[in-house]
Amino acid sequence: MIQPVQASSNPFPTGSVLPPPVIPGQVERGFWWYAGAGVAALLLLCVATLVVVSIPDPVGLAVSILAAAVPAAVYAWLVLRLDPFEVEPRNLLIGAFGWGAVGAVVFAIIFSVIFAISFANTGDAALNTLITTAIGAPVVEESCKGLALLAILLFHRHELDNVLDGIVYGAVVGIGFAMTENILYFGGAYLEGGFGDLGELFLARAVIFGFGHAIYSATLGAALGWSREQYARGPGRFLVPILGWTLAVLQHLLWNGGVILTSGLLGDDTSIFQVVLIGGTLFILPALVVLLVIARIAHRRELRVMRTELAQEVQRQTMTAAEYETLFNDDLRRHALRQADARGGGELRQLQQRFFQVAAELAFREYHLQQGEALKPGQRQPDDSYRLELARLRSALTAGGMPASAAGVP
Repeated sequence: MIQPVQASSNPFPTGSVLPPPVIPGQVERGFWWYAGAGVAALLLLCVATLVVVSIPDPVGLAVSILAAAVPAAVYAWLVLRLDPFEVEPRNLLIGAFGWGAVGAVVFAIIFSVIFAISFANTGDAALNTLITTAIGAPVVEESCKGLALLAILLFHRHELDNVLDGIVYGAVVGIGFAMTENILYFGGAYLEGGFGDLGELFLARAVIFGFGHAIYSATLGAALGWSREQYARGPGRFLVPILGWTLAVLQHLLWNGGVILTSGLLGDDTSIFQVVLIGGTLFILPALVVLLVIARIAHRRELRVMRTELAQEVQRQTMTAAEYETLFNDDLRRHALRQADARGGGELRQLQQRFFQVAAELAFREYHLQQGEALKPGQRQPDDSYRLELARLRSALTAGGMPASAAGVP
């Protein structure tokens, strides 16, 4: 994959004695890390207890978890495919998914109960259901899910570079939330009507409505990603996230309210599958198409930024022209990863993927600084830490037997 840089102008040539590694994004574990881990464990215990108590049948519990987890894994894989160049940190993705599946669920339940008690005591059961389901649930759930995105923006802004990153993180949070919610719904359906009811609800919630929560959270994520690129300039950086949250709530409201109204209009004999199919056609599909168009536009913009910034790194001889070509060619990039896997197994493949990742991060680091973003505590260390990491990865890949070509061709 890698061709050693021979020019003396490169500050980190292959074979030189390199200073101690400075890994971009590395976090030292301290008191707050362990405190956060303790809180996460407590929340996980709460959700696990809720699931087990709600689905006391072992078969129903196992089938419900499987029916919810498999689609969640597939949907998460599809979402991550939206951004092939800059793979988000695994720990941050797991944290986003975990918050959606655990933290957001716990707080959504708490605040939903408070909302139901405080704002839906009308004396009319049907009206209470409409208020709590069509209004309360969207407001509470989108706010709870959005906390993870806000935390990423505030504390990991170096990983939230643009609109596309916001869509990815938002969708992952939503997928996690939907998974836990589906486990509870599937378990209830199994206990009430066995595999038949569970299968019908699976088609409704995991297939037709599968991207529902992901779409809502991704809408807010896109708004926060846009705001992140404003570099503390203009009131839009505050207004657009509020608008994004409002749109997420509105989408959720239209879905929940639409399902309730459709059920009432079609009568009691209508199946949940029919109701959800109508709602999915009216509310989920159009929103999904719009979001995919936005993601595509954001991806093209991201690609332009990377090409421009890394072309300058080729001139600086931080990267070779062959490395540059490989990074932006899907076939060459996949071929390099396959060769790394064949020659050194998963470890060498991870080094190769890490090389691509650090190059992308360097590009966005340069871009943000050129746009006027000042250094902040949440940002990473100076640019040379990225260049040093690329040099280290290049040396490790060459030592691992990778061909002297970024295309991976002997």
